[in-house]
Amino acid sequence: MKFRPAVIAAAASVALFAGSPAARAAEDPASLPACTDVSTAYGGYEQDEVTASVDVAATALMAGGDWQPARGSVTNVGKRDLPAVVASAYPWLQTEDPELADMSDFVKVEARTADGRWQPLDGSGRIDAPPLKPGETRTYELRVRVVKDMPKMPGGSEFAFTGTFADVYRFPDTGKEVACAGVAYGNDTFRIQRTATSPTPPTTAKPTPSATKPTSTPSPTDVATTAPTTPPATTSAPPAAPSDTHGEMAETGTSNATVPLAAAAGALAVLGVGAVLFARRRRG
Repeated sequence: MKFRPAVIAAAASVALFAGSPAARAAEDPASLPACTDVSTAYGGYEQDEVTASVDVAATALMAGGDWQPARGSVTNVGKRDLPAVVASAYPWLQTEDPELADMSDFVKVEARTADGRWQPLDGSGRIDAPPLKPGETRTYELRVRVVKDMPKMPGGSEFAFTGTFADVYRFPDTGKEVACAGVAYGNDTFRIQRTATSPTPPTTAKPTPSATKPTSTPSPTDVATTAPTTPPATTSAPPAAPSDTHGEMAETGTSNATVPLAAAAGALAVLGVGAVLFARRRRG
């Protein structure tokens, strides 16, 4: 259903007969062609009157999970009153497959109304179209969820929030004016997870029998074969014999004093023989 207050509808009817683009710009923006489409052949259209933004609280949505909060807003940054700014919120997927581009069948969106109820949004994602004065911001409380029976498709999605208003495009070559719709875009991204493909903790592979060591008790033969032998006891080397004359030699060796004693004994024997000869000469 289009938002058409009585005053705006009357002004639009007069404008249709009068052919005034400026008057037609007061119509519901949804009934007007996009200014970017009108100016495609000529280019140069850039709107600078409305900004839009959106934020989805969760970075990942589980298929069949609970509602997740989101918030969108539109702001009139221009200098003129805008009689109607259509706020819309919708999920989409950047793909070349037109059947997957619209995600509204799989990602549900609801907006909270002034009385606190949650309003499901249809395929267009349209919420409302209130007037917006210069410098005014309108914020919307939203929530999103992914259906449980979502088919297998890319796991990412975009969430768009737009503010559409009536504008006028002037052709630079002829000066002709055409009523059209200017659009401000806000965008956020999120991932879609499925229970079947959710990460699972890694499992430890069981060792194969060939790689497993036996745990049975070894036989006595194995023990005797494999048991390590006791290393022989080590004894420290005896200390070296001292070099002085008071040290003892082994019983099979010769004392260091043997040679001097033998020499002394020989000298005494010679002296004894000499004394006997001397005594015999004196008696003779």
